[in-house]
This record gives sequence, structure tokens and C-alpha cells, in this order.
Amino acid sequence: MVKARVVASTVAVALAVCLLGSGMAQSAVPDAQSANINWRQFAGQTITVSMVNHPWQQAIAPLIPQFEKLTGINVKVNVQAEDVYWDRSQLGLSSPNPPFDVFFLSMGINGYTGYVNNWFQPVDVYLNDPTLTDKAWYDFQDFFPAYTAGFQLPQPYTGTLYAIPMAGEVYLNYYRKDLFQKYGIDVSKLTTMSDWLNAVKQLGEDGKSASPRFYGATIRGANAGIIDELNGMVADYWGDLPYAKDRFVYFDQNWHPQFTNPLIEDGFGTWAQLMKESAPGVTSFDWYQATQQFAEGLAATYWSDSSVFASIFHDPKQSKVVGKVGYAPLPPTKTGHHTTIWSWGLAIPAKSQHKKAAWLFIEWATSRQIDIEAAKKDFGSVRQSTWQNPSYLDVLPPGYAKAVADSMAMALPSIYYIKGANTVFLRILDALHSMYQGTPTASAMQTLQDQATALMKQEGLYK
Repeated sequence: MVKARVVASTVAVALAVCLLGSGMAQSAVPDAQSANINWRQFAGQTITVSMVNHPWQQAIAPLIPQFEKLTGINVKVNVQAEDVYWDRSQLGLSSPNPPFDVFFLSMGINGYTGYVNNWFQPVDVYLNDPTLTDKAWYDFQDFFPAYTAGFQLPQPYTGTLYAIPMAGEVYLNYYRKDLFQKYGIDVSKLTTMSDWLNAVKQLGEDGKSASPRFYGATIRGANAGIIDELNGMVADYWGDLPYAKDRFVYFDQNWHPQFTNPLIEDGFGTWAQLMKESAPGVTSFDWYQATQQFAEGLAATYWSDSSVFASIFHDPKQSKVVGKVGYAPLPPTKTGHHTTIWSWGLAIPAKSQHKKAAWLFIEWATSRQIDIEAAKKDFGSVRQSTWQNPSYLDVLPPGYAKAVADSMAMALPSIYYIKGANTVFLRILDALHSMYQGTPTASAMQTLQDQATALMKQEGLYK
């Protein structure tokens, strides 16, 4: 067993220092032309990049012609909704001729699945090849270790690198400053989880007679994509207690499920409670629907979700609540005060026919210069230098950088690698839906415990 704060130390200290950096003037960021490599060595090749419809994808799209002009490489982009992407990317990776050369890779089970099936091309070889990478210009050490660790398989913090992070996020809360003020709720006095939940309930009651009506909360309620956000809530309740590294709090060192632990039950129960404070149809809400609810002004709070969504709420083309949004770490519980982190990365299929050209795209897209340009739109930089760059900090909404810093400083790793994880995720979703529909928390969690135990035995992991 490892102490949670010890595991999180590589996540917390460096991130908080950078995010709350002095704001001193930074030297000019070198552009791609200054890299000591031949960018045009694969001119005429065409690569296909498979992306999720995501703030980073929207930020990078208008910049891609710069890469094509720089390299002479043609780039085709396929964009899919996240719920569709998971199955299609896995199908493509398992194909003898993958339909893409670069793709979005997620931390966690999707990375593990690809790793055990040898679907990924290790990128260390390209990172260390001087004909492909100018190490001084690229500065790989500038990436936050907490993000690169998630793509070093077979387990975090060790192993071969299979992707480069390009969009990092921590899970925090969003709230409507104007509604809290209008209905007399002082955010500075909300010091516990109970305080926040009582505020949500009050706002939900007040919102019933408002015009237009709003709900006390919005939150995800659908699909396996909910798991990382839920992990943030559960980590908050788990607090400072130890847990088995790389198995999160859901399994002990013998792969015995722990879903009936009262702290885990509290995390799940709170999530289900917030679903009940959300709009009808919440059981079908993925992040698209949840963010839309908040951006349309239909919810007073948006719980435990990605920090990069601040870019949506701050964009007048996508949001009706620009300038009205506050940002806060998840509130303290009786056992501590925590959240989790997550990241997307760019990876290359092992069977791609254009691996080196694909690497040039990844190198360019995750370079210091492009990271700053993309992060100004998606607010999800994975590089330490960007969070110290005044040109980036100046575009962030008030209070956002501090909320991210505070959240990062208490972030815990939540990656665990097991066969059958997708089945566990689906049973977790079933438990949440069951509680939302009225099943007592203890009963729903016992069912989940029994299902997870049977699966661990089936996979031969249960000891």
C-alpha cells in the first residue's frame, strides 16, 4: 500500500509551482523553423489523424495548414464524437491496415488494451532520433511528468513511452457567480461538501420559479466516459487514506473490490444525488450535454469535470454565461480534500505505413510554440513553460488559474489496468443509474461489489 499524498507528489508540487508562477517575462518561444531537423524529409506523404471532437481538436484544426506548409505532408483529419470514437479507434488499431496514422490515446484502460495487443508504436525511438527530433528545441522535460507518466506503459511512472500528452485536465467544479450572489449564497463560506450540496439544493428550489428556469446542478450521467470524473469525486471522499498504487481505491492489493467501503459509497451516493438535482434526461448526459446545459445557463453548478471546459464557457460563440462563471476545487470531505487528473495523448499505430511522418506531426503539434497557441483556446496546456508564459495567462478567465493550481496540488493518480475494466465501468454506470432511480445506495453498491468480485475471479486476479 502507498500513501496517497506520496503517490501524488510528482503531480502536485511541480504543477502548483508552475501554475502559480511569478509571471515573469519569458524568453521568446522558438518556432518550428528553428528546429535542427529536416521538416521536409517526408514531403508528398499523406497522413490521416483521428481525433475526438474536443476543445484541443477545435484549437489545433486551424493551425494544421501551418504544418502542411512546413513539411509538405498532407494531413487528413477525421473527427468523431467521443462515445463513437472508443469503438472505432479500437477497431482501427486491431486492423492489419489502420485507417489512421495518428490518433487520440487516452490514459487508462484504452492505453492498456492497446499495449497488451501490441497495437502501439513506441515513440521513444523517434524522440531519441536526431534526424527526427531536435531535443533542445522540443524540450521533452518541459512536459509535466504527471501527464507523460500516464503514457508510460505497462504502469504509470515506468516503462516505454507510447504517446505524447497534448491536452491535460484536472477535475474541478464550475458555478454561476451571478446566481450565487442573487440568491444570497456566499461561496467563501462553503467550506465542506455538505455546504456545497446544501447550496445546490437551495438553488434548485429557487431555480424552479426563475425565468428562464435553471437546475441546481448539471453532471455527467452516461457512458463509460464518466469514470474519470467519478474517480475525482471518490478520491475526494477517500481523502488521505492509503490505497494500492495503480489500482485506485476500487481494488485492494489482492484485487478484492472495495465498492462497499463507506467512503466509496459516499462518493457514488453524492454523484447520484447531484444527478437528481440536474435536468431530466441526465442519465443520457455525456460531457457534450452537460457542458451545453451549463453554457446555456440552465444549471447553477457543473460538478467534477474537466478544467478544459472553461474554454467553452469563456467563449461567447458557445456560451451564454461568459463572465459569470466561478471555478472551485472539489470541496473538502471528512477524510481529506482531493481530485484526480487525466490527459489525452497523440499516438501512432504499430501498423501505420507513415510512422515517421506521423511523428513529425506529433512533434510539431506538441511543441512549445503550438502548445501555447492551442492552450490559449482550450486552456489545457501540458507544458510547464506555458503555464508560466504571460501571453497564455493573460487569456485565462479570472480565478481559473488558481482553481486549477489548487486542484492540481491535491490531485491523485487514478489509473488502473485490468482485463475486463470496461465491464466494471458499465456496472459502475448501472449502479449510478440504479441509485438515481431510487435504489438505496448500500443495496446498489452491494450489487456492484458482487458483480466486480465475480469478474475479478473470472479474470483470475482475485486472490
